[in-house]
Amino acid sequence: MPTTVRDPLLSELLKLAEDSSVLYVEDEASVRSEVAEILQSIFPKVVTAENGLDALQRFSQESFSVVITDISMPELDGIGLIQEIQKLKPQQSFLVTSAYSEARHLIPLINLGVGNFVLKPIDWHMLLAMLRKELAFVRNQDLEQRHQRRLEKEVALRTQELQEAYYQIHRLEEARSNMVALVSHELRTPLSGILGFIEMLKPYVVQDEAKEFLKFVDDSAQRLERSTKKALEYAGISTSVRQLEYHQISLKDLVEKACRRLKEQYPEAPEAVYLVQGEILELRCDEDLLQEALFNLFENIQKYAGKTPEVRISLERSGEWLVLAVQDNGPGFSEYALANIFQPFLSGEIMNHSEGMGLGLSLVDLIVLTLGGKVQVDNLPQGGARVRLFLPAKKTTGS
Repeated sequence: MPTTVRDPLLSELLKLAEDSSVLYVEDEASVRSEVAEILQSIFPKVVTAENGLDALQRFSQESFSVVITDISMPELDGIGLIQEIQKLKPQQSFLVTSAYSEARHLIPLINLGVGNFVLKPIDWHMLLAMLRKELAFVRNQDLEQRHQRRLEKEVALRTQELQEAYYQIHRLEEARSNMVALVSHELRTPLSGILGFIEMLKPYVVQDEAKEFLKFVDDSAQRLERSTKKALEYAGISTSVRQLEYHQISLKDLVEKACRRLKEQYPEAPEAVYLVQGEILELRCDEDLLQEALFNLFENIQKYAGKTPEVRISLERSGEWLVLAVQDNGPGFSEYALANIFQPFLSGEIMNHSEGMGLGLSLVDLIVLTLGGKVQVDNLPQGGARVRLFLPAKKTTGS
């Protein structure tokens, strides 16, 4: 072999051939012996075979980095051998030695994906160059496969962790909802008795100081009852699998129903003015859920918009959304409030008041999310706050 260890090509090949093996197939004994001797100076393991059948048997027993084979051989030729090996290992690397250079001999090999050929008599420099090319390909392929396996293991591990986390979150959410419902239920039962007892006491309490104290107890019990009701609503909606029912709804009727509920619940509250505006006065939606959202918005406005609340309700089309806007003439929201407006149980921090549990706007957000939409809240330049419910136009218009 006319190359030395100092040859950069050979040095690189020796490095690539570390931990590699080769199967060399040649039917001519003298050629097989000569080439095998050279290959043994490069590869730590060289296995020889005298024909295709012999090589196929050896390949079925162990794996090789590269298979070097002649084309014309008895029993099973090189093309047949490559075809059989590819059935066992589709990604196997091959190098072909042949005395034939005609296209009719090479095209079948190209069709099999074999593109490395060395003509006989063998040019040793060409053989080493081809081996370097194949071993570099094999090395990169091995690295990619190892990387792929590592990624697959990492993905499997992370998937398992996510599944376990989801399961834990689901259990915690279920426990939270059950706890809220349980506590609310346990509170409402004694509250009913307290409220009933207060009504019984009212005719018998005549002293002003006692009346004032009884009114304080009555107001506190009423407030606690409303809070527990909100808690039950929130727990119910957040765990509900209720099927949505879409019907054609009049916006004015929707507003009137929400106002009647508000009047029944807060008979002594100041009258608010509700103005329905805009050209679109009907929509197709789940009436019960949308009315609950409006009721919670009106309730929030009545509490915090001032002594003479004025509410403007409008409906308009905006791209793929039907936008239901509710704006008031109140003081609006602080920056902190806008950042935390849909967080439940934070009403004391957001609105600077002690009444309620801060579930109203959280319910609105949850309801609209259930309807496939989104909620945006902002302050108006002229004063007051605006809440916009973005509902999917394709569903809400029936188109």
